[in-house]
Amino acid sequence: MDMLPLGGPRASVPDRSPPVAAAVPAPGTARIIRGHDESVHGSAVRRAFGDVTITLVTGEAHEAIRPGRHIRPDPGESLRVFRALAGEIHVHQDGRRGQASGPQIICCDSSRPYRLVFPRSFHLVEVLLPHRHLGMAVGDTEKLTATGWCGRLGAGALLSQLLAGLHDHGTEIHSAMDRVGATVAGLTAAVLADRLRHVAAEDEVARHGLMLNIQSYIRERLSDPGLTPQAVAEHHNISLRYLQRIFQDHGTSPARWIRDERLARCRSELRDPRLEHLPVGVIGERSGLYQASHFSRLFRDRYGFTPRGYRTMREPVST
Repeated sequence: MDMLPLGGPRASVPDRSPPVAAAVPAPGTARIIRGHDESVHGSAVRRAFGDVTITLVTGEAHEAIRPGRHIRPDPGESLRVFRALAGEIHVHQDGRRGQASGPQIICCDSSRPYRLVFPRSFHLVEVLLPHRHLGMAVGDTEKLTATGWCGRLGAGALLSQLLAGLHDHGTEIHSAMDRVGATVAGLTAAVLADRLRHVAAEDEVARHGLMLNIQSYIRERLSDPGLTPQAVAEHHNISLRYLQRIFQDHGTSPARWIRDERLARCRSELRDPRLEHLPVGVIGERSGLYQASHFSRLFRDRYGFTPRGYRTMREPVST
């Protein structure tokens, strides 16, 4: 991921597809999005807040298309949430067409084909959210994509204001990046939960709410070595089998999800300059990984670097 500050130099988003005629109300070209984390075409500034990526994009009228032939099963597939700061965006996905401008919010899912249309010059904030932060399986988002969300009331207004605020003040954030990402993810999940109540069956809404509660419970207790799937199931008064079935719908297991959350927390803390005085082993212990060699092996298997090697990659933070 690019780690450019939100107010820093703009990096041109690479475009590897030949231009073709675009069916938009204004002159433009069609761009093919091949990677799930590839920004829409334009001038982009990207910054990672833990596992959540915020991108500011400025561009001219065009289409951005993610065709099915470029989509492969990938645990990194994410929900893409857009908040237009200028201009508007039209999203085509899952048999629907929606549009958003001003404080409105709209989303698409990178695990399925979609088409984005920008009828005129635009400036927007894009949030890339891994599915695991939302308490939803990949298929659960089909009822929520390509539909504009109100950005003037309730949780939708809070999320809209937060995204606009990241545009204005993102450069002032230099530490606790995972906390900012968690705030964005949590507020987005709240908006999705509210939307889901209007379009999904009661049992689906209840299952989503339970998953959010379970995920929150786990994240608050990552440092506890006694945090096990059995303990999680007992706390929520459900059987271990049912807990496993819920996570299976998300393509994972309770034990794997706990491990991945611990590693993600460690990765964020290794990049936090406020914690550079802590030994790598202590970073692991803070997230419940108490054997240094075990922590190092798990981290390397997950991210391709040892914890110590990953920490040395941290870019210096300007003040």
